[in-house]
Amino acid sequence: MNKTSPVAAQAASSAHEVVVSEARTKKDRGAFIDLPYRAYRDLPGWRAPLRFERKAQISTRHNPGLTGVDHALMLARREGQVVGRIAAIINGRHLDTYKDATGHFGFFDTLAPDPEVASALITAAEDWLRARGMTRICGPFSFSINEESGLLIDGFDTPPMLMMPHGRPDYAPALEGLGFTKAMDLFAFLHEFDDEYHIPPTVKRWKDAFDRDPKLSIRPLDMKNFKADIALVMDMFNDAWSENWGFIPFSSEQITMMAKELKPLIRPDALWIALIDGEPAGFTFILPDINEITDGLNGHILPFGWAQLLYRLKIRGPKRARLPLAGLRRKYHKTRRGMVAMTGSFEAAFAAQHAQGVRAVEASWILETNRDLLNLVDLYKMDRYKIYRVYEKSL
Repeated sequence: MNKTSPVAAQAASSAHEVVVSEARTKKDRGAFIDLPYRAYRDLPGWRAPLRFERKAQISTRHNPGLTGVDHALMLARREGQVVGRIAAIINGRHLDTYKDATGHFGFFDTLAPDPEVASALITAAEDWLRARGMTRICGPFSFSINEESGLLIDGFDTPPMLMMPHGRPDYAPALEGLGFTKAMDLFAFLHEFDDEYHIPPTVKRWKDAFDRDPKLSIRPLDMKNFKADIALVMDMFNDAWSENWGFIPFSSEQITMMAKELKPLIRPDALWIALIDGEPAGFTFILPDINEITDGLNGHILPFGWAQLLYRLKIRGPKRARLPLAGLRRKYHKTRRGMVAMTGSFEAAFAAQHAQGVRAVEASWILETNRDLLNLVDLYKMDRYKIYRVYEKSL
């Protein structure tokens, strides 16, 4: 009977060892971007984002959100093959705001369910953060709470919408097995329309109150003053969300970039500003679900994907949209007039989307502790159909 020698056994074990290293070269960064396309391509709920957009996201040249963010992109390899990725992140704006010595992780993906790969990735991220003085790790965020946030833990049977993450059910138990616990849940709600638009009965009395109040009004986005309106909206957002868990304000550079990137995608009736006594007080902002439009292109727009993209966006039109941003200035929080004003902007936005052929709008994400927004979506009897969890752990 042949026996494996201890040396041979050790060599075989080493060959299957998971090795994590930083993605420093152009080839490594390409592998970092490509991994989700390999990992999720057979999942029915996966919607491949455009690759050039993913490339821009990790570029300090193209993503102003990376200003003041120290980070390391990491790849896990087994037998020389890339089997996972993660990013370790130190966000200077977060530390300036909270002074809590908390680092973050994001872009957590493995090629297949594999606790050993997950453990190696998390350990590498923890070691990187610990070496830089962090005492707590929190995430996933890619790269901050203002980008893709949270780990999908419920709602795997439906595809993600624009700028919302996807994943597999094995990630949550893998993190929990490594000592992570829940920090916060983020909810996504779905509002579906009938072919004929009607105001839900629970909303109608609030809409009637809006129509009766001469001090309340709404207006759509002014395309002639597009940059100014986007800056106004983001100023309201920074004020409205300033006391929310994990909040980091958008920088002026991020707002400028956002205005540039969003202009080709939105119509004037996608953004509605609510005014109280003539003063901009709140807003509702809805974007087409680009994930629906790019489905089937595998992230590519060349050589012919651009033609399909243009047709789907400009001619066929999306059937789904996402409400990623809404807010009411803090001085109107928990006031009846503020609630009525927001109902007016919600209704205008929803009615306009319906008129364009949209039949489902996702309101996401909403903190589990944000009672004001939860009360508003409850008026519409929206279905909570996805939950994303942010995890934390002491280092």
